[in-house]
Amino acid sequence: MISSRLSIRDSRFHIVSQDKIETLDETSLDVIIVGANPALAKQYYEGEFSPDRESYTPDCYSLNGVTPNVNSASLQSDVCALCPQNSWGSKVTPQGHKVKACSDIKRLAIIFADKPYEEIYLLQVTPSSLKSLNAYQKTLSMRGIAPEISKTTLCFDTGVSFPKLDFKFGGLVPKDVQTHVDSIIGTEIVQMVTGELAVTNKPKTTPAEEYGFTEEVGFTINNESEE
Repeated sequence: MISSRLSIRDSRFHIVSQDKIETLDETSLDVIIVGANPALAKQYYEGEFSPDRESYTPDCYSLNGVTPNVNSASLQSDVCALCPQNSWGSKVTPQGHKVKACSDIKRLAIIFADKPYEEIYLLQVTPSSLKSLNAYQKTLSMRGIAPEISKTTLCFDTGVSFPKLDFKFGGLVPKDVQTHVDSIIGTEIVQMVTGELAVTNKPKTTPAEEYGFTEEVGFTINNESEE
């Protein structure tokens, strides 16, 4: 079960846990990326997303981007690559942009740079922010810097009207923190957060509880910035 996640709803940072939502005052956060699902997760909502829905669980979803999860309430296809909801133009936004009805999501496991020994959080990078994440990763690669030894500054693109993250290099983490990060990379908890490892030996939970789906996934202003 995912214990806590970082939400970016309404272009604010929120820590969402089992029993509460804490809205942060900060407009930027320094985090350390300790894990990333190599695949793009996929999430599909039937009809228009509304924050008033009782559950934010997608109607169909995949954590590996290859096949939908068997717990999906409404399977759209046996294979993601052949799914009609995964094709461009399967949805048209209110602004008239052709997008995919099924959103691509990058799942990251992060820790706060100023509290590295505390909780591991799930951050779901939604379509509008994927381009910035990819550009950031390329910048680090060109410099020969691994994400796990970097402070990553998260901030919002103030030039758009929807939640869109920018990723920036915030410096190297201290040596003692690097040692701690090395000790948790690849662990089961990190892989459960990223969705690479299914949650086992746990009481049966709903997909929303188990995989940490968040309210911003469906309304992600959907893929308008995806190119």
